[in-house]
Amino acid sequence: MKWETLTNPLDEPVLTGRTATGLRVIMNPRPDWVRTFAAFGVNFGSVDRVGGTDGEPVPEGLAHFLEHKLFEDERGDVSDRFAALGASTNAMTGFTGTTYISSTIADPEPCLDLLLDFVQEPWFTDELVEKEQGIIAQEIRMYDDDPDWRVFFGLLGCLYRSHPVKDNIAGSVESIAEIDAATLRHCYDLFYHPNNLCLVVSGPMDPERVAALVERDQGDRPEDSRAAHQRGVSDEPRDAIEGRCALTLPVSRPRLLMGIKETVLGGSAREQARRKLATRVALDLLLGRSSPGFESLYQEGLVDESFGVSYSSEAGFGFTTLGGDTDEPERLEQRIWEILGRSRTGGLDVSAFERVRNKLLGSMLRSLDSPESVAYQLLNGAFRGEAPFEALAILDELTPDDLLARLEEHVREEARAVAVVHPTGG
Repeated sequence: MKWETLTNPLDEPVLTGRTATGLRVIMNPRPDWVRTFAAFGVNFGSVDRVGGTDGEPVPEGLAHFLEHKLFEDERGDVSDRFAALGASTNAMTGFTGTTYISSTIADPEPCLDLLLDFVQEPWFTDELVEKEQGIIAQEIRMYDDDPDWRVFFGLLGCLYRSHPVKDNIAGSVESIAEIDAATLRHCYDLFYHPNNLCLVVSGPMDPERVAALVERDQGDRPEDSRAAHQRGVSDEPRDAIEGRCALTLPVSRPRLLMGIKETVLGGSAREQARRKLATRVALDLLLGRSSPGFESLYQEGLVDESFGVSYSSEAGFGFTTLGGDTDEPERLEQRIWEILGRSRTGGLDVSAFERVRNKLLGSMLRSLDSPESVAYQLLNGAFRGEAPFEALAILDELTPDDLLARLEEHVREEARAVAVVHPTGG
């Protein structure tokens, strides 16, 4: 495997290479760091409910189930072996990807070896799958008691008609009951192949040591002739499906979560990144913690420290969420929409725009001091086709007019929905 240098706005040392099998490797060598962090990701998440050239159906919650099962093999729990090496490990399943990580200040080579091995050498038996079904079912029931989780997916159910983003990442008790060892193996083979995987290493390891280790691991594996997974275009409607939903849970105060469905989708990787950054800056400017909008809501007693604003998007879906605990959910809903609507006609404060943009820029630069943050950025960018740290250059290009145009296309009444949690007996 030969390294190539990836250019980036910061002139950070970022190297990339591809093995003969098709596995892509990205390296950010930091000789002055103490800790080595590795992220091994697969382009397969909870929204991927079909796979392969024939569109084979994938059960709801399968990506999350696979994440759990890969940590157990004929020798037991893989986490124990990482601990014996002086390392920590974990994994997480999201909407569009699953990532397995290791972190250590000890010798990183055996940790990297183990990370590559357990992700690429699954061991499934019906007995262990049945045991795992009980564990995950318990996890799902725990989520059912979590008001944040319930209101979030309640909101997504209002926004989306059929897109799998509305479904619980862990699946349902009913859907995971249908999974057996053969199903796991079949879906593993559909998605866990070199051209659909990417390894990122950030830390003091020498790049040539990383290359040699990966080459040894891939040496006996066959060349991958399959293309990376591509998600199909959804026929999801532009507008929200339901205007609102209400839940009753044992909480002390009502909770409001407003959502806006993204209807401007697709485009190049850079266009998607620009859209995402413009939306995040605009929302922070209008309702972030240091904004006049948040201050007015706080002074009116409508919000507290639980209030938050976020925007998430991928090529085929996206949404804004705004809300938190409040004693007056209906009034808070009205006021949030007033603030968003007023900005579309009244313009934006240019000085505040510069402050918010500089704050985000500073946050991005600080993140480069963390091996975890660097690895996640490089991994996510690789799957999305983004150049390393390109967000910094895009952020520098944004203008207040860009934000106004983004608000005009995104903040639509027809794309809005609201989920409210009411206290039991309230």
